[in-house]
Amino acid sequence: MHHLLCILFAALQATLLVGSPIEGPNAPLLAAPLAGGEYALPTSIIPQTYEIWITPHFENAPVDSKQFTFDGTVEITAEVSRAATKIIQLHAYDMELISVVVTKIGDPLPTVSIGRPLITRDDKHFLNIPVISRLNVGDLLNIRINYLGKLNNELDGFYLSSYINFRGEKKWLGVTQFEPTGARRAFPCFDEPSMKATFKLHIAREPLRDVTANMAVLQATNSLVDEFHKDWVWVDFEESVVMSTYLVAFAVHDFGYIGHSTNENFGILARREFIDSSTSYALNVSPLILEKLEIFTNVPYDPKMKVDQIALPDFAAGAMENWGFITYREVNLLHDKFFSTSANKQRIVTVVTHELAHQWFGNLVTPEWWSEIWLNEGFATYFEYFTAATVENTFQLENAFIMDELQPVLESDSRDNTRSMTSTVTNPASATAVFDNIAYNKGAVIVRLLINMMGEIPFRNGIKIYLTDNAYGSVTKDDLWTALESTMPDNILPPEVSLKTVMDSWTENPGYPLITVTRNYENNEINFEQQRFFSAKKSSPSPGQWHVPITLVTEQNSGDFSSFIIRNWTLPNDIMKLTNVQNLKENEWLIVNPKQIGYYRVNYDETNWKLILAALNSDEGWNKITEINRAQLIDDSMALAKGNYLGYDIALSTTEYLEKETAYLPWYTAIKAFSFLGDRLFNEEEASRTFYTVIKFKKFFTPFPNHK
Repeated sequence: MHHLLCILFAALQATLLVGSPIEGPNAPLLAAPLAGGEYALPTSIIPQTYEIWITPHFENAPVDSKQFTFDGTVEITAEVSRAATKIIQLHAYDMELISVVVTKIGDPLPTVSIGRPLITRDDKHFLNIPVISRLNVGDLLNIRINYLGKLNNELDGFYLSSYINFRGEKKWLGVTQFEPTGARRAFPCFDEPSMKATFKLHIAREPLRDVTANMAVLQATNSLVDEFHKDWVWVDFEESVVMSTYLVAFAVHDFGYIGHSTNENFGILARREFIDSSTSYALNVSPLILEKLEIFTNVPYDPKMKVDQIALPDFAAGAMENWGFITYREVNLLHDKFFSTSANKQRIVTVVTHELAHQWFGNLVTPEWWSEIWLNEGFATYFEYFTAATVENTFQLENAFIMDELQPVLESDSRDNTRSMTSTVTNPASATAVFDNIAYNKGAVIVRLLINMMGEIPFRNGIKIYLTDNAYGSVTKDDLWTALESTMPDNILPPEVSLKTVMDSWTENPGYPLITVTRNYENNEINFEQQRFFSAKKSSPSPGQWHVPITLVTEQNSGDFSSFIIRNWTLPNDIMKLTNVQNLKENEWLIVNPKQIGYYRVNYDETNWKLILAALNSDEGWNKITEINRAQLIDDSMALAKGNYLGYDIALSTTEYLEKETAYLPWYTAIKAFSFLGDRLFNEEEASRTFYTVIKFKKFFTPFPNHK
């Protein structure tokens, strides 16, 4: 077997715009352009309230020119809050303006708008409204705009959707998706996350259609009595809580509705044929999840807000956390107990948890700018596993977190063109681009690190401060660090180093460190040195810029895998030394980063690698290493070999023990690595034959019969 590995090792050495947001890390990974800049609205005018009237026309429009359009009116109350100005600037896109009138509330000569309002033709999407005279701080304005919008086919803004019902009939509906910059396609607005306001919606509907929105229905009246809109109904909704424009949501549909049997706050909307067969799981699990999140944060869900959830036939995002009216792809909300798979059930509980977590992290407290969207997505992604696990304990969600979040971002974040967690966003395209696996996966990994570093109770206490102090407002990451540092236990951080300094090293720097562990076996001294890890090793190492908490387990203390005790910190541009580690003997292994809580890869000196391999290949020793760390050893060593930091002889040897392995995570990790190697060797006949001889000899799996 060793001879075959050597042959394989030698062979390997020889061959080696504006769009819809992604609720999940599917956007392209790239370095986004400075936060806000000339694309940000001036802060001289701040909205307070919106009142919006929308009349959508579908296939039965009174005239053909109206088909799949909507008439809209918006009234915005806004305050002049800073520098005096002679122009009002907000957002509008993909609409025709009919009229714009601005009045100064309480002024005897109220009309102040003049000239022709202009929607810029660039990607700023600014609506510029000139005014007669200078506006002064404290002035209250009423901005009334009539406009004509399109029900577009781009799954963004207020868009057109459809499905075929069980009778074979095509049914049309209008749905919204506003994150990050889609609200401006539905109504002129100050379309930035920090410019929060309240919203009152009035949506007209024709017979046989219904309307649902963030808030509960206040009243429905037959007030559209004219020759074109006979029997139409205005549906008026209660005024919302203070929130961002991207969280406004409504749908015009013919769906069915089912409410929770004991909690009237929860309901699900879906195609009528799915209501009885496929809604019960999500409907029953949602209140349990919300309760767990209330307990964790110690902040109650806003009692004014219902929790309606709708399953949509076509939806660009996996789901969207609109306050009071959460939208989903059908597959992420509907579960048929007779036909759906267990994987579908796991997907539903995690996605629902993700969206409900956003009711605190995103809705109640919102990042000031898209550059720190990880403050939303990192927390929600963390909770989708670790809160969901408290209501569904059958899915091994801690291991799923490693497989679906940590391992993928360790791979993508090692590329040269990766971005930092806090990135610059200057236009709608870059706002969409930051909804990637850096915001979701890496954000969640860093939240997990924080919780383990602080301890759950101090972390929860800090989160309560963060949420209550900033409720219905907007934040930066510094607000999070301030709240958490106030509850940080003593003697956790490096001496004279703040939590902000530690955490900014993770959020402001792209990539992550490789920790190289070198043991002196004579005096029991261990050196820990960091450098930035790249998927392909650079000729000159890039110095590590991180504050890295070092945790470790020794062979005689293998029960410590479940504890997170920081032994010391490696600091930027520094080598850290430890001595007399737990009376570590020279013939015993050392494993760094138990349970893979830290966000880094680990390489060892050759002797320690061989001690680990000996343990893995022994009948008793392999099982003393926890499942997550067995997978970590495979994943790290294969990535190190792929990047030319480590020989494939060691990396492949971490898989030799697999004939004893019964857990899924190490197998998944190994097969992923084998798949990469198989692809690389596909056109190298001799090396490919050797590779499959090795894995067939080890009885890992049988290669495809027609493979070379």
